[in-house]
Amino acid sequence: MTKTSHLYTRFRIRYLLVEMARTRGMRNNRFVFILFLVGIGLVLRYCNQPHPFEVIKGDLYEIAGMKRPPETRPVDTSKETGSKREKGRKEEYDSEASDVREESSTQSGEENTSSTLGSIDEYLPAYNKNDQIIRRRGYILDYQEEYEQPSWVVHLLLNKKGNAKRADSFQPDPMVKTKTALPNDYTNTGYDRGHLAPAGDFNYDQELKDESFYMSNMSPQLHELNTGIWNNIEQKVRSWSKKRGDLVIVTGPVLKKGLPTIGKSTKIAVPEYYYKLVYDPHKQEAIAFFIANKAFVNVVLQDFTTSIDDVEKKTGIDFFAKLPKSVQTNIEAQHDVKAWFGRGR
Repeated sequence: MTKTSHLYTRFRIRYLLVEMARTRGMRNNRFVFILFLVGIGLVLRYCNQPHPFEVIKGDLYEIAGMKRPPETRPVDTSKETGSKREKGRKEEYDSEASDVREESSTQSGEENTSSTLGSIDEYLPAYNKNDQIIRRRGYILDYQEEYEQPSWVVHLLLNKKGNAKRADSFQPDPMVKTKTALPNDYTNTGYDRGHLAPAGDFNYDQELKDESFYMSNMSPQLHELNTGIWNNIEQKVRSWSKKRGDLVIVTGPVLKKGLPTIGKSTKIAVPEYYYKLVYDPHKQEAIAFFIANKAFVNVVLQDFTTSIDDVEKKTGIDFFAKLPKSVQTNIEAQHDVKAWFGRGR
């Protein structure tokens, strides 16, 4: 081989190597560019979501053609250890935690929600067409995104026994389009995740009890209130159901502009007051509770009773709007403590 041929061969080989590298680089650049476009698409798709990882997880399940995890058994995602875990347990307390389950052969199922009272819809407050109404088997609520909690929750307290187990866990509500607060938004704030529709009111049905742990049913209650007088009110109402039969319950916070907030992923308003309305359709009797979100000592439940009319004035909500006007006028003006508590205090 001549020297010229040898040089030509080396040049040709070098040229081919350069071309191969350039082609591979172009392919790599193309791949990087495609990844870049995909990244932009993902950012545009999820950046405005309050809880993007929850949405991504749901989309991946749909793409894979898999069923989403069951929504009726909430799972607490908070991770705490040592003394912090103990503190977290106290903050996760809700007022029916100490309830004693009543043994019964009642099983979970649609038949358990049947009642002589009809459907929950018959007892709803008035609401706007743009309100975010969340309907579950056991309760219906009006979720207020601005405050990250509902303005009211309506449920039927049925005179049924059961042995449904307590989940003791919380999760975001997938039915709320604007997304709810996360469980750890309450952690180390001094406020409990206070149930509005109490888990203890659904001991007869496991699914309903589990559903009560969605964050859409929670409101920040001072621990001393939640474990104290509020717990006593809920237990008293359940005792009335045993004597009177099925009752209609409406519970909620008083929401207004300028309330203090808690939360990490979002801002949850801390209400100054709460209310609970109790209606007995069989006797056409009703009573209401109105209570501040603070600790109380040396008080009795009767001190916090009032009329539904009074609660309407303080909340601006028109309760039991679907009932006949004559019925509304009658029950909403009532404040007969003896009819509910008897003669003694």
